[in-house]
Amino acid sequence: MVQEDKKAIAIPVPTEGGEADKDKKNAPTKRKTAKEKEEELSEEDRQKKEELELLVQRAQDPEQGVAKMAMEAMVKELKESTSSMTSVPKPLKFLRPHYSTLTEHYGKMPSTDLKPFFADVLSILSTTMQKEGSRQALKYRLEGTKEGLTSWGHEYIRNISGEIAEEHKERMEKGADVKDLLELVEEIVPFNMKHNAEVDAIDLLCEVDKIERIEELCEEATYSRVCLYLQGLANFAATQADRVIYLQVCVNVYLKYKEYCGALRTALKLNDTKTVASVFSACEDRLVLKQLAFMISRRKFNHDFEEDDELKEIASGESLSKHFISLAKALDVLEPKNPEQIYKSHLEEKRSTAVLDSAKQNLASSFVNAFVNAGFCKDELMTVADSKWVYKNKEHGMMSTVGSLGALLLWGIDEGLTQIDKYQWSSDVHLKAGALLAFGLVTCGVKNECDPAWALLGEQLEAEDAQLRLAAVVGLGYAYAGSCREDLLENLTPMIVDTACTIECSAMAAVSLGLVFVSSCNDEVAQAILQTMIERQAVEGALGGTWPHFFAVGLGLLYLGQQDAAEATLSALDAITHPMGKYAKLTVEGLAFANSGDVLHVQKMLQACTDHLEEAEAFHQTTALLGIALIAFGEDTGAEMAVRSIDHILQYGELTLRRAVPVALAVLHLSNPKVLVIDTLSKLSHDADQDVAMGAIISMGLIGAGTNNARLAGLLRQLAAYYAKDANALFMVRIAQGLLYMGKGLLTINPLFSDRFLLDPVAFGSIAVLAHSVLHLKNTILGKSHYLLYHVVPAMRPRWLITVDEDMNELKVSVRVGQAVDVTGMAGNPKKITGFQTRTTPVLLNFQDRAELATEEYLPATPGTIMEDFVILRKNPNYKPLTGGS
Repeated sequence: MVQEDKKAIAIPVPTEGGEADKDKKNAPTKRKTAKEKEEELSEEDRQKKEELELLVQRAQDPEQGVAKMAMEAMVKELKESTSSMTSVPKPLKFLRPHYSTLTEHYGKMPSTDLKPFFADVLSILSTTMQKEGSRQALKYRLEGTKEGLTSWGHEYIRNISGEIAEEHKERMEKGADVKDLLELVEEIVPFNMKHNAEVDAIDLLCEVDKIERIEELCEEATYSRVCLYLQGLANFAATQADRVIYLQVCVNVYLKYKEYCGALRTALKLNDTKTVASVFSACEDRLVLKQLAFMISRRKFNHDFEEDDELKEIASGESLSKHFISLAKALDVLEPKNPEQIYKSHLEEKRSTAVLDSAKQNLASSFVNAFVNAGFCKDELMTVADSKWVYKNKEHGMMSTVGSLGALLLWGIDEGLTQIDKYQWSSDVHLKAGALLAFGLVTCGVKNECDPAWALLGEQLEAEDAQLRLAAVVGLGYAYAGSCREDLLENLTPMIVDTACTIECSAMAAVSLGLVFVSSCNDEVAQAILQTMIERQAVEGALGGTWPHFFAVGLGLLYLGQQDAAEATLSALDAITHPMGKYAKLTVEGLAFANSGDVLHVQKMLQACTDHLEEAEAFHQTTALLGIALIAFGEDTGAEMAVRSIDHILQYGELTLRRAVPVALAVLHLSNPKVLVIDTLSKLSHDADQDVAMGAIISMGLIGAGTNNARLAGLLRQLAAYYAKDANALFMVRIAQGLLYMGKGLLTINPLFSDRFLLDPVAFGSIAVLAHSVLHLKNTILGKSHYLLYHVVPAMRPRWLITVDEDMNELKVSVRVGQAVDVTGMAGNPKKITGFQTRTTPVLLNFQDRAELATEEYLPATPGTIMEDFVILRKNPNYKPLTGGS
């Protein structure tokens, strides 16, 4: 059949002039093909073409009545024509040659009633015939009648929307009037909203700065899609002001349709206390309020619940410990693990039996024990009766070992304080300091009415011993991170400025205040840190060494994720001429734009990395590289591009920059071990430069934190054998192994939550402090300040989904857990997860996972609840169980 067709097509060729035709010039061939095409037209098409040509002539008739009838007939033809997806409608195709004739005639026409109608038809024809960028379709539409715009269908409307956007931008730059454009917008947007084109409607409103209009046009069926798209747009908004407007509109729409969970998520994204309060005051359903309180607890946000004790208790996070232990029971991991079970030394290739500094190895075991059994409230080293483990460590090691109790007993305040108490009365300063650290850690992320941490640590701020003062300062930073407590401001600010304190103590006071007032842009703390940096630069060597860099970290934490709010501080840092000034500026800028994906600031950071400087002058480049990771964090495409840029730096950068590469990669992939990143870090862990290698080792721990990743576990065991003779490198390998098995695989340190939409600033801030400590490894973690490793504890969070009933008792229900699918801007009701498995709660969620209820027996307390962390369910009154016969 196919061959017959081919022959049939081949026959006319020789009759037209045979093979010789090929040698002739192209022009006649073209004329012939046009002629052929005319011959190819079916009888019907030829008739249509002649009719339209006649209409074009009639439309130019001086007699108005004749012209009007011709125009109306033309409009009828254009509207009634149908086309496939790939071809132009026939009438438009036949009218194309006459477009210039019609436009010329329009130019000569006198101003009569017919002229606007003529302009309407030209506007339609222009959609396929105008020159690129001439905006003639819009020009004729504005000169035409003001009716029937939406009757021409979607393609025309989409075309004219694009032209309106360009015209609006041009007129705004010139300061011209845009009233006529806005009238068109008022007609287009409702049409789009009615016809499932919410995305086009929002795009057009954003272009003309009228996005608030969408609030009135949303309906019950469309509001969730509108809000999802607006939230996506907010990530790519050109300015901070636009971003705030988009999210604020989102909150208003959610509140209008009583979806309080969505409203609260967006308000938390805005980090705005008033908006959060307005969501709570708008909500009247008691059960929904409890769900909102759980969300407040997860974000560690400061919301005043006034006299409502029940909501206060939920938001305090005091139930964390109880639920965590019950999750461990359900998953059968309650038994404590000792460090040897983590190291699996019997699997290492024994090269030699080198005798290493046992105190250092014991200290490593203390940290590993703390990380692995974090939150379980029991272990085999510290919580056993008559434990002597502490005395197997030396001096500062004793402090960190006692501090490990805080991580072991994490969230369990009542039991924890009792167990730590005995060390508080010790005559050994190191043990006493360790107890202060532990008091801070145990209350980390939990608010308690009695305020035990302040009662126990506050008085030690005046202690004579510098070690106790330091431990109290750091402990308060852990205990009150994110709480914005004014009394801490009064007590810790003098320690920043006071030169009688050790520089380490002053710097850690800045970091602790940064954590307490994280993302709050608190001016008093910022002034105190700036003042001390400016004063210290006048003293020779006062800004030298490791610790002054932490003033910059404390300052940056105040502006974490607050973008342009840091501008005044950045200008003030120009007053510091010491190289430290450059480091501080880049640190503050990196933290201020963290999680924003701001391309311009990434370019700025890359620019700072491009100079080839001497090692002594290049240290500010390390924080610029870390800044790239902080800014790109949390957005998949941006993170991929950042990894590529970091790869280039690894190949072409100086040694100082190479040392920051592993940390930057770790920040981009916290608790999210991707194979390519594992491979890169594995190569770097054998680097010739020891700082690069050790940075890579701890980074392997951070990317695998709490994942029990078998590939990483194998690599770390190989490294333990490879570095068996190097005490420092082996110490780092042990720490990485402890992080990998953190919480026996139930915890994560990734600060993103609520479907990766929100960022926990306390967690991200603590990780930033740890990242900066790794940049100064030799003088911090490998020196006497290994307590800085505990900055990973405020970022620890169970990666769970726990379902509870209306009385807050755990409820076992079936849920589907699978890879999350981004459904922003998709039409209809698409599936939100793929490749799912059905499990019974409580369940663990990986980085890219999303969960949904498998049956309709229970419903979330409020629609739109994100299925992670604590979710309150209520019985579905309309549920009918499936009968066995179906």
